[in-house]
Amino acid sequence: MPVFKRCFKARQLRAPQWFSAAFAGITAILATAAAAQSPGPPVLNTPYQCANGITYTVTVCKPFGATDQWCETIERQNGNLVTAMDSSWSSMTGRLKGCTLASAPASAPPSAPAGAGAQQTFNPAYLKEFPTVDQITAQISGTTPIDTANRQASAMHDFGLMINAFAGPRAAQQQFTPDEVRLISGYFTAYSILARTTATQPDQYVGNNDFTASLFRTFSMPTVQQKWIASNSQAPGQPGGSSAQTLPPTNDPAQIAIRRCFELGGTGLQCVGTGMSQGLQQLMGIDLGALTASGKTGLVVLGTFKSSSGLTFTFADGSVDIGNCGKMVQGAHNYTVSVSGEKWTIHVDNQPEAFVVTLGPDGTAVGPAAETITGQRVTGYEVVTNTRTGVQVSRTPVYGPITEHCTVGTLKPGPGVILDAGLSTTGSGVLSALGTVLSTMAGDPSSNDPNQFTIAPGPRVTGAFTSKGGLKIQFNDGNAVIDCAQAHVLARYDVSLQGGVAVVSVKSAGTNPFSLSLQSDGAFGVSQPVTVNGKLMTAMDDNANPIFTPTTATCAAGTLVAAK
Repeated sequence: MPVFKRCFKARQLRAPQWFSAAFAGITAILATAAAAQSPGPPVLNTPYQCANGITYTVTVCKPFGATDQWCETIERQNGNLVTAMDSSWSSMTGRLKGCTLASAPASAPPSAPAGAGAQQTFNPAYLKEFPTVDQITAQISGTTPIDTANRQASAMHDFGLMINAFAGPRAAQQQFTPDEVRLISGYFTAYSILARTTATQPDQYVGNNDFTASLFRTFSMPTVQQKWIASNSQAPGQPGGSSAQTLPPTNDPAQIAIRRCFELGGTGLQCVGTGMSQGLQQLMGIDLGALTASGKTGLVVLGTFKSSSGLTFTFADGSVDIGNCGKMVQGAHNYTVSVSGEKWTIHVDNQPEAFVVTLGPDGTAVGPAAETITGQRVTGYEVVTNTRTGVQVSRTPVYGPITEHCTVGTLKPGPGVILDAGLSTTGSGVLSALGTVLSTMAGDPSSNDPNQFTIAPGPRVTGAFTSKGGLKIQFNDGNAVIDCAQAHVLARYDVSLQGGVAVVSVKSAGTNPFSLSLQSDGAFGVSQPVTVNGKLMTAMDDNANPIFTPTTATCAAGTLVAAK
């Protein structure tokens, strides 16, 4: 794989936008703790031999901070590639504990296969025809360095899709063979590196018939090619096969999550990703969703508002980003929303003092005439360059604090907010993100949900609410998941002011129309029983398509309070 160098104009580093803020915090904590017990200067191109056949080979290091180094390291187990990582050398203390250096330096890092290498037998046997990562990067090229990276990433996607499709019903139940897991993991690791360092879309060739045909011409894959043609000869969305596999009752959280995902309309790969994330959650003993949740429950505002001076307020569930005032380009501020007559009142945290913005029924917001606001300005850039081609592949701003006196006044609503009526509405959680990544990796045509819709900037609801009568509603930006006993459905909703009361109107073919009224204590009142017409995944056909059984439940009217 290509080696990349990092050039800095500022000492302070900022995590890439795609990197979870929660994981960035965890990494910083681990790196700080490890700094006090550094594993000694890194030795390049000499494997660190650890337990269970694991080795770490450091290929290149650059100065990082005052005393540390930033290194690229290859991890292998029993000679097979596990991952390629970029990290500070001090953070490797835990990984290298108990490891020893090989007696003689390796002249060069050995070729890193996706899974095959010198292996002679595979389960299933056709896996031996899949190329290694090194073969893909050596034999696939494009018109430019960026196009080459895009084509290589798309090849990883296509091959991952093929392995998943060939697994059939086993894929939906996560019953992959060790060889399938190793191949998919290798492709996904290589894809992640390419996607992270590619300036354009790394998926532009995924699903392109001509591109897939070129892969079969480049690599000798006669059995795989025949299986792929056969698997695509069936009309999309049609259950295949003549037999059905009944699904027994289960208490396994991963299996329950997969079935629930299908029952709510998720695609195959989204739902496999959901099950994998539940398994990871059990293994780690950490609620990954809670790490990236906004922490808010109740009324929020969504969308952008702009003043005549150019000042912008961009609202999300967790905070409002205020920018475009002098040298201040951005700045996250906490906020709360309440009702005052026929207007929404938004209280914005700020230094040196908080201020209020009101949102009227016409969608226009009004703030103070002027306000001193603390935010962030650009202090430098982090640049990543491909050392082989010299191409600059990313340029990330580095930020520092600033305080500006800003003209606020009237704030006009910006463009409509595009929301997804599917499962991954917020796109902020680790759990939903994993399903989306897997769908994208495999070129799942259903991952780009056609049920997108646009709403004007304004109030929404977030968080989970439950009633004593058994009704539970999980609100997201784009939809609400409604549960009553064993039945559950996805539903759209609107938020409005009616007679000085915030009212949420739920719209779904899976329920009777009903509304919720926000009470002074933050709970919601439901004045009528709610009937949910859902479906349960009770079987799969022999092509892993889910088979559903209708189910209905009714929950009594009552009060829904924030779930704990």
